[in-house]
Amino acid sequence: MLSIFNEIIFAESIMTSFKKNKMSLHETQINKTRKIAGYTISILASLMILGAGVSKIMGSEEIVKTMNSLPNFGNKIFIIGVLELFILALYWIPKTSNLGFFLLCSFGGGAIAAEIVLGDTPIGGIMFSILLYVGTKLRKPSLSGLGI
Repeated sequence: MLSIFNEIIFAESIMTSFKKNKMSLHETQINKTRKIAGYTISILASLMILGAGVSKIMGSEEIVKTMNSLPNFGNKIFIIGVLELFILALYWIPKTSNLGFFLLCSFGGGAIAAEIVLGDTPIGGIMFSILLYVGTKLRKPSLSGLGI
């Protein structure tokens, strides 16, 4: 009987510890409107990366043509697509969302640089970066350290 009691206490302590260390994709002190806006904008940025990653993995004709015009990127299309999807998964896993955010920010900078190298206007990379940053900051204001 004492053994069962000890196991129940042990299980309760594990659950309490889990609740204290629980990670979330948003901070609890933000209001509902801000949370909904943050998730909506973050999902838009994520859909951009999801589309780009899947089209690279599938070998879309337009993507292959564009990537082949970049120096040293033509044969790495599949790897870049897998990396995009992996980083996107990190962004949406609560315990790794901060790491995913910073890696996606780096990806946005790389996309802007690639568009400039191609001679294009970097609107896609800039739009992605803005959506990612604004959406994440609305959900996690402490991530910036500015307290906005």
